[in-house]
Amino acid sequence: MSTAAQKQLRSRQEWRETIREIPVFDTHTHMNVPGVPIAARDIWDIVEYFWFRQELQSVGYPGTFARDFPEEQRIGLFAECFAKARNTTWAHVLQDTFRTLYDLELSDAASVRRANEAIKDMAEDPARPLHVAGKLHIRRIVTNIEQDVNFPNMPGVGAALPIWGGYREWIKRLREADDPPAAGAEALEAVQKDVDGIAARGHRGMRVHAHAFERGSLTENTHAVLHGDQLPTEDVSDMDAHAFLAHAVLKALSRHRGMFAQLFLGIVPIRGTKELMGIGMPHTVPTLYPLFERYGCDFELIAGAPRLNMDIVQAARIYPNVFAGGLWWYNFRPSTYREAMQARIEAVPASKCTLLASDGRCIEWCYA
Repeated sequence: MSTAAQKQLRSRQEWRETIREIPVFDTHTHMNVPGVPIAARDIWDIVEYFWFRQELQSVGYPGTFARDFPEEQRIGLFAECFAKARNTTWAHVLQDTFRTLYDLELSDAASVRRANEAIKDMAEDPARPLHVAGKLHIRRIVTNIEQDVNFPNMPGVGAALPIWGGYREWIKRLREADDPPAAGAEALEAVQKDVDGIAARGHRGMRVHAHAFERGSLTENTHAVLHGDQLPTEDVSDMDAHAFLAHAVLKALSRHRGMFAQLFLGIVPIRGTKELMGIGMPHTVPTLYPLFERYGCDFELIAGAPRLNMDIVQAARIYPNVFAGGLWWYNFRPSTYREAMQARIEAVPASKCTLLASDGRCIEWCYA
């Protein structure tokens, strides 16, 4: 290798190491859910992570959890399907995770057994969660459930970005109300009281359900954004109630200086199926612009569909209260990260960008 090539290689390695030293704030997980330990208990807690299991299913893995099968059959199924999916990003990430965290290479059934035993041996070690977090300098891990924020053996790492807990009750009440506007006034009071409490407990923001603003039709979306704070006098639909309550939360957040709303965009139900899919419609983000102008809170936009990435950059470039958030679900690929990062570096101050929303259920997937 020439001297110039060696120098270039060293520079590239130094750059990668510099990036790896940056503190990581994971802005969205499902960590510390009751009954689910922080550290993986066995190999299945890791390899049956939803997004990767979809890829395994596409090459023959059972549609139900493999725990429904005898252990040896389960191990064989995984080894076979992992080999078939080895080209995907998730397979590379999974392999790297096992190399780094367990010093193991996944290949055949015997290697899966060794990995399973290694995970079981380490699962009860109270130092394990912080050890894994330290591998990637993870400093904060966010959950939307306020009660889950105290991660065992990880003091000061958990943070909450709560979801308002009254959605289900108030959607039912608004739909069944004889006088929807009067019920809406009561809902506004309830929302404001709860948001005041969240602010008083020191939380800086909330996750706000945004699906009322991305129904698939430009006309429907525009109506929900512009007029969703007004309930019909009768026949309130689910989406009417959702839009009204979303406006109520945004209004309540705006009364507290410096609070923000985290909106997850681009994952929508497909009519006629049971699936939620990553769909980036061209009007999704621009339709939200009136919300950014109307409400005094900040907005963090998290995208589950690659087609939304550039629209989010543009919104963060235009509006001082809009921040480019993490990539999510079907937007987890090196190609989408590279494109999004390039556009953000060119157009948006770094302090207005976050890039990670792991959706992890265990600390090993926060690392992955």
